[in-house]
Amino acid sequence: MSETSDPTPSDQGGDDPVPPRGRARTLLLVAGVVVALQAAGLLAITVLELASVEADRVGLGVSTAVFLGALGVLLLVAVVQVLRGRTWPRGFLVFSQLLCLALSFNFRGDAPWITPTLAGGAAVALVCLLSPSVTQALGRHDPV
Repeated sequence: MSETSDPTPSDQGGDDPVPPRGRARTLLLVAGVVVALQAAGLLAITVLELASVEADRVGLGVSTAVFLGALGVLLLVAVVQVLRGRTWPRGFLVFSQLLCLALSFNFRGDAPWITPTLAGGAAVALVCLLSPSVTQALGRHDPV
């Protein structure tokens, strides 16, 4: 049997992933910018939370800051990896955007710009991440 290159997903073997090209790359870049802005917001909230920790709520303040900071970093790592052609981060990114979309409705009574900003960003990222061209580019082994 001759050896040929197997079109299996690049993150299941030792092969390097192939970065998406064309329309899929553009859509992933748009989603990446939205998610990177969300991650930057989470990291900013982390800093603000740490700065506002009071003596009577040290545990809550620090644990909240650690959670939000870790989530922000994970989002950034996922964006970088999906832009490199890895398939595993896309599920995490879709899940995070669905959570963001649901969370946006909790802020309806607050400042009027919060809900549309969160919901709009999540919707844009979801449309980009779930588009057929991105699905095909990241799932080269099973085209849609």
